[in-house]
Amino acid sequence: MVRGIYFIEMPYSDFRQFKGRPVLVLKSIDKNDVLILPLTTNLSREGITITNDDLEEGSLKKPSVIIVPKITVIDRSLIRDARRISVLHPKSFGRVEEMLCREFGC
Repeated sequence: MVRGIYFIEMPYSDFRQFKGRPVLVLKSIDKNDVLILPLTTNLSREGITITNDDLEEGSLKKPSVIIVPKITVIDRSLIRDARRISVLHPKSFGRVEEMLCREFGC
């Protein structure tokens, strides 16, 4: 599950509406929650740009940006019921972890 990129019904910040969106699973927090980062194909967004070269398995339709500043906790059921698109290569995942530390002062 960690390093997996899944297509989920992501809730908007008001939790009233949802939008289909790919997300990267960062960490399982407990039996109910996972920490995620959303992806976008808007390459001008702040974050880490990834392509199919950054994947260990699977593929993306387009180059995407992992939106590092938008870290979110969601219920595990949103991932469990979702379709896994791909798995991020460990080296690329390390770049995500490094950027998270810069953003949040690890």
